[in-house]
Amino acid sequence: MVLRPSQIVQETIVTQKELTPIQQALQTGSTASQLVAEWSGTIAQLNCNVALYDVANAEHIPTLADVNRSFSNSTSIEIITEHLKSVLRYAGVELTNAQLAETALSILSSYWYLNLAELCIFFSQLKNGSRGQFVWGSKINNQAIMVALADFCKDRRREIEHKESEYARKMAEIGYSRNENLVKDIVVGVQNAKGEQERAKQDYEAFCELFPYLPDNYKPEVLWKAWKGDNEALHTIYGEKIPAADIAEKDIGMYLCNYNIAKSKDNERI
Repeated sequence: MVLRPSQIVQETIVTQKELTPIQQALQTGSTASQLVAEWSGTIAQLNCNVALYDVANAEHIPTLADVNRSFSNSTSIEIITEHLKSVLRYAGVELTNAQLAETALSILSSYWYLNLAELCIFFSQLKNGSRGQFVWGSKINNQAIMVALADFCKDRRREIEHKESEYARKMAEIGYSRNENLVKDIVVGVQNAKGEQERAKQDYEAFCELFPYLPDNYKPEVLWKAWKGDNEALHTIYGEKIPAADIAEKDIGMYLCNYNIAKSKDNERI
């Protein structure tokens, strides 16, 4: 059996996901008629006195698609129709209800992603002539309105890209600032570590604080003296093949660091 359009819509509604937070807010915050009154016609256009940049693709403003999900397609059609009526009154021309419905349906079908504020801005611009001529004599050119809306959406896309570029630039600046701070922290950390090492070479107790865990294969004092370059202690550890003092210092220091890290992890497991 072939499904009718209404049946396809009903089946789609059954399989749709849960309402988004903004769609839930629409349902709980107003009725369909209240939404139409607030977001359509001349009053809405006057109240929505903002720049396109401020509302383009704004997440907190419901789209026509949100209205469709929260109420019905007919609510979206009514919002668009009221906007169209305000434009026609301004131009001093009339369309039949059937023509209005057809134009509104075309707008909804192609531009369901526009939010309600963007619609207000578009129809305001249509009135003030910044979207070109759409009335010739006593007749309205529906195609001219659709072309104007397509151009509006190009401008909208540019505004969105502008916002995305600004956001990316700000994030890059924040990231650069964090990297700067990270570099400073590393430098300070290295400087502090060097200071601790120098103090530990002079003071055995400071050495034990720097390396609280010491292996038992050598006496702690031998490791301390070898690390700070004592030849006899180095001989005890390396035998006859004693490396250069700086290499021995790094070698023993790395060994003690790794040993302390391993012992700390073992204690954490316990």
